[in-house]
Amino acid sequence: MLTPQIAGSRGAEAIKSDPQRALSMLTPKTDLAQVEREYKKVVAEKSIDIRGSANKLPQMCWTVDFYPEHLPTESAQGNSMHYYLQHLADPLACADGGKWPPPDTSEVQKEDVLVFSDQYGFCNEIIQNAPPGRIGMKNVQGKPASAYDEKTIQKLVQLHQWDLIVIGLGIDPPPSNSVEDVHAHQDAMVFFMLTLIKTLADDSRFCKRLCVLTADCFAMEKEIHKEMGISCIANAWLFGFMNTARVELPQIPHLYIDTEWALRSENSKYLAAEIFRQEGFGNNHVRILNRGRYVMRKKASTSFELGGEFQLPDDGVIGISGGNGALGLVMCGWILAKAHEQGGKRFKIQLLSRSMKVSEQNMGNWRKIEEAAAALGIIVEHAKCDVSKGESVDEYIKSVTPDLTGFIHSAGVLADAMIANQTMEKFNQVFEGKSRAALFIHDALERYQNPRLHFYWMFSSSSVYGNMGQLPYSSSNSWMDALGRHRRALGKPAQAPQWGAWGEVGMAANMDDLSRKRMLASPFPYFLNIEGLHGLEQGLRTRWPYFEVTKANPDICFGMFNQNDASSQCNASNLWSDIFPPAPSDPLKSLYQTYTHSVRAQVHAQPGLFLETLYPVEAQRREYEAEA
Repeated sequence: MLTPQIAGSRGAEAIKSDPQRALSMLTPKTDLAQVEREYKKVVAEKSIDIRGSANKLPQMCWTVDFYPEHLPTESAQGNSMHYYLQHLADPLACADGGKWPPPDTSEVQKEDVLVFSDQYGFCNEIIQNAPPGRIGMKNVQGKPASAYDEKTIQKLVQLHQWDLIVIGLGIDPPPSNSVEDVHAHQDAMVFFMLTLIKTLADDSRFCKRLCVLTADCFAMEKEIHKEMGISCIANAWLFGFMNTARVELPQIPHLYIDTEWALRSENSKYLAAEIFRQEGFGNNHVRILNRGRYVMRKKASTSFELGGEFQLPDDGVIGISGGNGALGLVMCGWILAKAHEQGGKRFKIQLLSRSMKVSEQNMGNWRKIEEAAAALGIIVEHAKCDVSKGESVDEYIKSVTPDLTGFIHSAGVLADAMIANQTMEKFNQVFEGKSRAALFIHDALERYQNPRLHFYWMFSSSSVYGNMGQLPYSSSNSWMDALGRHRRALGKPAQAPQWGAWGEVGMAANMDDLSRKRMLASPFPYFLNIEGLHGLEQGLRTRWPYFEVTKANPDICFGMFNQNDASSQCNASNLWSDIFPPAPSDPLKSLYQTYTHSVRAQVHAQPGLFLETLYPVEAQRREYEAEA
């Protein structure tokens, strides 16, 4: 374990010369009052920008990216974090002519492992590169996801109280890029994962740690997406699935790893290290690449709004799926307001739905839209299209080709339930209206050329980062985010705003006073239309393939993201650590949390993987400044 010597006698003097050092977890906190004062300053400074003011709207938009955070390979005894942290705290004390670290002759604690292996050898190499002597009982299954039935999955999981279950099936792509094969592959994978997670929900003793692997679902390189096509992201829904499963089953640490197809065999040891490193297991969303280890972090969009103001197309047709819904009408009104600002617009807006009818609740907004459109000389009309059906999407896209200049996919349904009550029927209901519809639209756009297509927005949700009772919804929206990455990698227009809770439309508009007060006191309260649209404009300026639009309550968030008793809490704390940095805590409680707290500033100063792709010159500038 860590010893007091890690801080060294220089710690107290360093704090005197630089008060911010009082917030380190690797120096002695001899003056706890000073630590508290310094942390209160950090909270106050961060909160000002988040809250906004009477003359400034709050920060409403948050981007995510993967940032480099190096860790060593894992040792047989599982003490690599111990020695690595010692070296970070006092490198001079560890430089003793090759005699450090001292040998550890303690007994290796074996772990029993169940592996649902991929078809490409990733899991085999992980097992081969596991820390020596660590694996005890081993059960490796090599069938594809479609070959498992409910009884087989339950039997394998309940066969033993596993220390670790590794699922490599998320690496396997569908047999082709056809829409039918992608959806059939997703059906088989959803059935497998839903059965497995429901089995663990019934009795969590059968798994101490759960790991899911995918390959290049978060890649942004053009070559990868051009070579693989849409099959590259077929399993990207697993990201949202794991995040909500983590929230609902906090007693089982969940680890999501996205690696790369081109991972060299000699680098498989880093993949194995991430899985078998118990310190910090599941505390991050991780990418393991040939170039290093990367962790996901959220940041305020402000420093990434490098693309300028969004400009509407001058003419053509803009389609809005779910156009008769509350959010579709809000978007239509916003487009008309922007058309008035920018001037000279002569496009047509088509509100797409099955019924082509506006509900009584939304009739007031529709009347305002009719008036605004008439004043601008812009046609707004209803059109029939069921985006959950491929033939209906084809018929619509064909009818507006080659004049389609914008499309907003705002349709969707909810089928919320806790894990024990989730069914394939609920998944199909949500997927049909969200991710499957998004793929139908993408596929039609590939076959019917609309060269002037200016934007394609897919309305996602902040639930992709985990939301109680929304396993299908977080999964489906997560896949739409990946479709945004896929299209952007290929140079095609796409963005996916991940919406938080709207307060003036939809279900929130009908809240009773008690529910409204409860929502306002939550970490992420509902927001006004003007705030949500402000967040949209912030996100559009980033040109990011997806971005979160939500309102944060810093008073609640700082307290919530300081909790680190469970892996799920640590994951949330690390994800938001640039925006809501946690206070120093007991350095012996979690060695990984101590480490990530100590290197946070250095990690966040580096350019992320998305920035390197979207703004390479800016990424080089930030890398130079970080090194300086």
